[in-house]
Amino acid sequence: MIEEGAEVGLICAALARMPELRVIDAPNVADALSRLDRDPAPVALAIAGRAALSAATDEVVKRFGIRGIPVVGFAAGLAPAARQRALAAGVREIHDRPSQWRPYSELIESVVSRFIPADSPPRPGRTS
Repeated sequence: MIEEGAEVGLICAALARMPELRVIDAPNVADALSRLDRDPAPVALAIAGRAALSAATDEVVKRFGIRGIPVVGFAAGLAPAARQRALAAGVREIHDRPSQWRPYSELIESVVSRFIPADSPPRPGRTS
């Protein structure tokens, strides 16, 4: 099973293929919420890994939701009960992490393009 820090690394690597995005990398929930409070950069999408979806999902969704930022989850091995709790808390989508790089990066790109349309003003970024 992949650890949360490795999941963040994979997400950031996939997003690096989209240079129009500014990536605000946060390795855990507390750091993401702290950065959200102090970083003036607009955030268009929050991507959460398994640890965030299993632990403090209500708080993550609430803090991002107040700012109109959707939360999307990427997780391998997320328990069905944790998946249901995350969706009930307001996580928009939860995707199982593909085991191969190309499908993984294509999935990230697909999700980003749905939540941050290419014809919108410059894409402001996201946090994980």
